[in-house]
Amino acid sequence: MNFVKSSTRKGWEKLPDGRKNKPEYAERAVLEALVNHFIHRDYTVMGGEVHLDIYDDRLVITSLGGMYNGQKVQDLDIEEISSDRRNPILADVMAQLDYMEKRGSGLKRICNETRSLESYKEDRKPKFKSSYSHFITTIYSMEYDPAVTKQSSSGNQVEGLSNVLSRDQVGTKLRLSRDQVEYLLTSMKQASPAAEIRKLMGMTNASKFKKHYLDTLLEMGVIKMTQPDSPNSPTQRYVLTEEGRKLLE
Repeated sequence: MNFVKSSTRKGWEKLPDGRKNKPEYAERAVLEALVNHFIHRDYTVMGGEVHLDIYDDRLVITSLGGMYNGQKVQDLDIEEISSDRRNPILADVMAQLDYMEKRGSGLKRICNETRSLESYKEDRKPKFKSSYSHFITTIYSMEYDPAVTKQSSSGNQVEGLSNVLSRDQVGTKLRLSRDQVEYLLTSMKQASPAAEIRKLMGMTNASKFKKHYLDTLLEMGVIKMTQPDSPNSPTQRYVLTEEGRKLLE
């Protein structure tokens, strides 16, 4: 949950005697969703993980294993779904730790907790989708505003939005230590080609390096391309943005 808190924004509203925070997500809804994926995951499939991806307007949790009864959740009424548990012992442990309730559908609770937010919008209610092999939960931000996001990424200060990127956040996203993040960012203080940056980091797989590191940093607004209109140009270089430079201060 600490990762979710540090990687999401909090809006706020001015009041006569101060301000009132307006979180993007209901914390209990996110916790319930994560727990739901861990206890219903199909552990007979080796090598899989519960994935959490955070975007500007939503967070998405994905795990192996569809509905235990073989149905598709998108075809069912959330209010009528029974609590069939694939891993009852794990569910009991989570309930004793107060991470979930012993009875009732966790999906219903995710919806109810999200609905309790003051800024709740019906068109942004949580969505659930399953196949025979996967289950996906999408929880939408109640404070997402495309115009505000665009202004924030351009470096302008936006009232009511707090989303200061930290080096720890970048490290978590890239699965690198704090020192490795610093080394990686330092290599792009001056515009550098991908091959040179990859070599400095001691990595050999060019496509994996670009997809996992460079593309992620581009998406986060930490770096930019010197030729954005020609992303595959052989003379393409990558350099830190102002936001990226702040991470080295």
